[in-house]
Amino acid sequence: MAFWSTQTLKERLPDFIDPCDKTKIKEASYELKIGSEIYISKDYHDNNSQHTKRFLTNNEPFTIPPGQFAFLLTEECVSVPNDAIAFISMKASSKYKGLVNISGFHVDPGYKGKLLFSVHNAGPSTIHLQQGSPIFLIWYASLDQVDSIPRTKAGLTEIPSKVLNELSTETIYSMQTLTTRMAKVENEYSTIKLWALIMKSVGGILAFIVPAILVTFLNYKSTVDEHDKKIERLIENINLLKSSASIPDTSGNDKNK
Repeated sequence: MAFWSTQTLKERLPDFIDPCDKTKIKEASYELKIGSEIYISKDYHDNNSQHTKRFLTNNEPFTIPPGQFAFLLTEECVSVPNDAIAFISMKASSKYKGLVNISGFHVDPGYKGKLLFSVHNAGPSTIHLQQGSPIFLIWYASLDQVDSIPRTKAGLTEIPSKVLNELSTETIYSMQTLTTRMAKVENEYSTIKLWALIMKSVGGILAFIVPAILVTFLNYKSTVDEHDKKIERLIENINLLKSSASIPDTSGNDKNK
């Protein structure tokens, strides 16, 4: 297997890439552009996020939120001869942002059609792209002979609905999002733990103070009751004295006689 050089690509690619721009041939590879048809998984943090295919106008921008997947169809139609195989990847500038190619990494001999890249934003930030951006790379390599079982299945012209239906509609989180959520949970747990400690301390203080207050109150009530009894006895004695003073003299002695 021998990879096609830059010179070979310039000679042969006009027959295998449509439209072909020879200025996109660099370092024995060809730069493929983002086409007009894309799909981005739903971002549940954005109420305006769509969950369907989108058709972009020329140079229209779009974003891939952290943790979300996207299907990006190339602008070019790619052909691979039966005596060759192609390899595909993404440019390093996109990888550095956290965009990862999770689709296949080769194109079969005999394939003809647009290429569908399945990508994932594994980074912490939203990735901004636009239609027509040359972010994909393709390399060609010659086989030692023509493939005996050439590909007969038709290539892609659009993003297949079957592929979209197989993509989960559940919320998808990046590692950064999960880390942030975990930190939030830990902070909430720490706050709850602090309040629990405060309430436990207050409970311990109350458990000591309340019995003391209750004992003091009972002692005070006992003292008040004793005073009430003494007052009652004093009133009774006064009433007895008053009663004794009002009894008439029946002894028969009259001091005035």
